[in-house]
Formats: sequence, structure tokens, C-alpha cells
Amino acid sequence: MAEILRIRNLRKTFGDNKVLKGIDFSLSQGEKVVVLGPSGSGKSTFLRCINRIEEPTSGEIYLHNILVTDKNITKIRQKVGMVFQHFNLIKNLTVTENLILAPVKLKLLSEPEALKKAYKLLKHIGLLSKKDAYPASLSGGQKQRIAIIRAMMMNPEILLFDEPTSALDPESIGDVLELIHEVADQGMTIIIVTHEMNFAKEIASRIVFIDEGKIIEEGTPKVFFNNPQTPRVQEFLKKVL
Repeated sequence: MAEILRIRNLRKTFGDNKVLKGIDFSLSQGEKVVVLGPSGSGKSTFLRCINRIEEPTSGEIYLHNILVTDKNITKIRQKVGMVFQHFNLIKNLTVTENLILAPVKLKLLSEPEALKKAYKLLKHIGLLSKKDAYPASLSGGQKQRIAIIRAMMMNPEILLFDEPTSALDPESIGDVLELIHEVADQGMTIIIVTHEMNFAKEIASRIVFIDEGKIIEEGTPKVFFNNPQTPRVQEFLKKVL
């Protein structure tokens, strides 16, 4: 598989707090990487640095061997979609307006093309009836599924998911995980931070464990869960499984 993303010595500091302490990471086309680790370990900051929502303190990020810089970040963000914990839908726009805003504004699609694609995706997830609704009238699960297809509207090469079910009630979690599974099965390259261990086992081609701002261990789900190599991961799995 061809390498899409490469990260070298990524560091992020907030004041005196060193959150990321030199992360090296690569991602190949079609991979499904699940990032695990305790709260506060730097998992979300790692994702947010990839498409520069957070500005790295130092380090290099390459997409298709092209260094991500201030000059090309807009183009990079078109290729790297992100789904957040709290949906981030624009409150004063309808569902349809939320979906078509970015691809039309960035001239990736004409408005008729964007509307056609938006309605097709809404129909696919069973929410076409909500096309003219505002986010405030939707459940958490509905908002998150719409946030996922909003990311898909940009036809990204990589999708980043930052704990996409952490703000949802138990009933909605299954619907959202099912949609992520479907997106993964279609061949999308994915990095997902999650606390859903069974889901991680099912979807991941590789598990990456981050603790105290560093990658401590990585491997296939089978090896990671059945034969963890480091005492830190053994301790973590003992608590969460």
C-alpha cells in the first residue's frame, strides 16, 4: 500500500505543558488506524495537529511527500476531513446548508452538484427528511451522522475521527459506529481516536497507543489486545477490558 501521510518528530507544547513529545508516524492508503490511550495522553492533539487545527510547535507533516506548510494548508484540509466529538455543525444553517457550504465555497462542486450529492448521502443514512432542519432540532446521533457525511462531501483521502461517540447517548452510539464501519468498508483511509474497545478490535488494521505524548506501542489488533508488549499497555488493557 502506498504511503499517504508521514509525520516526523511532531511536538506540541501549551505553555509549560509538553503534550506531544516527538511523534513519528506513517499512514498507508486504505489503513484503519485506531489511536488508544488514557485521557490527557495527547491523542486528540495529535489528530488536530495533522490538519493544523492546532499548530505544531515543531516537527514535519507530509501528505504524499509534500510538506504541509502555511502556503498549502487549505488544499491539505480538503484532502484530510475531520469529525469532532461535538459535531461542530453551524447552528444558524440548515442541514443542507451545512453540507454544501464548504464544497461550494471552495469551488469543488457547483451548487446543483453539491445539493445532489448532499441529498443522496442524507437519503443513504435515512435523514433526507431532515434536510431543511436546523441542528438544534436534531438528536446527538443525527448530528454526528450528518457531521460524518459533511466530511464525505469534500471527497477526502483521509478521515480523522476524534472520539466521535463520546458525546452520544448509548442508543445513538451504534448508529454512528455502523456508519463509520460502512465508510471504512468502502476503502476510506481512517485515523480514529476512540474508547470503544470492541469497535477498535473490529475496525482497526493497526492500533497505536499513545501515553504522555509518545507512541508507546503499536501493532495489529490481535497482537495488541492478546499479547501486549509493554507493561503500560498491559496495565491499560487490564483496566478497560
